Parts: sequence; C-alpha cells; structure tokens
Amino acid sequence: MPAGVRETGSARLDTILRAVVERRAPGRSSSRAARVEGRAAESSRVHAFADALRAPGLSVIAECKRRSPSAGTLADVPDVRALCERYRAGGAAALSILTERDHFGGAPEDLAAAAELGLPCLRKDFVVDVGMVDEAHALGASAVLLLAVCVDDVLLAELRAAARDAGLAALVEIHDEEELERALAVDPDCLGVNARDLRTFDVDLGRACGLLERAPAGPVLVAESGIRTPADAARVRAAGADAALVGEALVRANAPEDALRALRAAAGEVLRAD
Repeated sequence: MPAGVRETGSARLDTILRAVVERRAPGRSSSRAARVEGRAAESSRVHAFADALRAPGLSVIAECKRRSPSAGTLADVPDVRALCERYRAGGAAALSILTERDHFGGAPEDLAAAAELGLPCLRKDFVVDVGMVDEAHALGASAVLLLAVCVDDVLLAELRAAARDAGLAALVEIHDEEELERALAVDPDCLGVNARDLRTFDVDLGRACGLLERAPAGPVLVAESGIRTPADAARVRAAGADAALVGEALVRANAPEDALRALRAAAGEVLRAD
C-alpha cells in the first residue's frame, strides 16, 4: 500500500483498496498548488451539501449502487439520471453516487450524470489520494466520502484539507469509538456513522445508534447502512441522526420514490414526538 493507506487486516477490504490503488497509480497527485489554482472565485459547495441535511426531520441521502461485495448484484441501473430523478421526486435531500468500478459497479460518469440534476452529490468511493478529491470536484460533487478505517491520521488530514480547498464537504465515516476521535480531530463537515463494519461487512444498527448518541454537536450526523425500513429510519433519528444514507433498500424497491417518502415520514413522526 502507498503511504497513508492502511492495511486493515480484512482480506475483503484490503483487496478492494489494492484494486483502487492500482487503478490510481498512473494519475496520483499531491500538488496542492495545482489543485487550488483558479478556484478562489468559485462558490463553496460545502454549504449546499451540509445545509441540505440539516432540514427538519431526517434528511435522506439516496444512493445509486448496483452491487456490493456483501450482497452481490442489487439492481440493474442502466440510467443513473433516471433513478436519481425518482429519488428527487421522493424528496431526497442529496445523492450518493458509487464511483468504484470493480466491486460496486460504479463509474465517475455516474457522478457527472447525477450532478446535472442539481441536488447535492456525494462521491462515494475509497479515496486514497488528493487526486480523487480533485476528480470529485471536477465531476460536480458537493461532498466526498473519507473512510477513517482506510487511511492513517496524516492522510486523513490531507484529504480533509484537500476537500476544504476544493470547496467540498468532507463526510468522514467511522464505525467505532477510536475512529470517532480520529474523525473529530480533522473537523469534518459531516460525520458518518456506519452500522457496517467494513472489516467484516457485518451490520449492527444498535452499535451505530450508540455512537450517534455519543457524537458531539457540530458536524452533521449521518447514519449509514442497515436502514431498510421506516422503523429503522425512526430509530436512527431518535439516536440523533440528522440524515440517513440509504442505498440497498431504495435500489431494490419497485417504487424507490415511495420507499423514500415512507422513510422520511416515519422519521418525521419521531421529530414531532420530540
């Protein structure tokens, strides 16, 4: 692995990381001057993403994901834009677009197509160098996912700084208490609490809710994975989540816009009960 990218001890996760690193090798970049040149006049996209998730109730980040290592093929998505239009009709606050090719069936072109709709977009990938942050900006993303489990503290800080330089929100994802402390050290715009342990791919929504309850005020809190039903959405909202990132339940649904409305409605009831 290159400097900063961690060996996680998980054969499945390390295989994914090596594939990403090998694909990135010809285009790796760490030139901050080249990255920020000419961007001073650009409006920041940070607020577009973070503010969208702070709306009353539980905001939904609707994900376009064709397959995953744990579940295999999820859905045939020949037209990403068409799926995202249905998400928008259902009230999605933002979109999450998988761009990892080998294991999730995504592509950078998917992100560019989704960004044309005008909703804030998250680039979801295994970001291993600042060049991938640049790509996210160029493709129209408003935010980039940074995985604490996959990078050391030095690279995490560098990637977070690159996102800030590019005017992108940083959604830093964690799964345990140690990663929570590491994430808070880089002052993320959004803190993603993943119910799935990427080392084992096991899902524990209860553990994620416990972390959400312990997270400090400041960053937007995003619940990730394991949110399949309206009851799950209400549960993470009650634990303090501002938003939920939902993929599998939506791409598998016959009417994803209706499934999305049901998640939002259930979580809205929790807000009114507060």
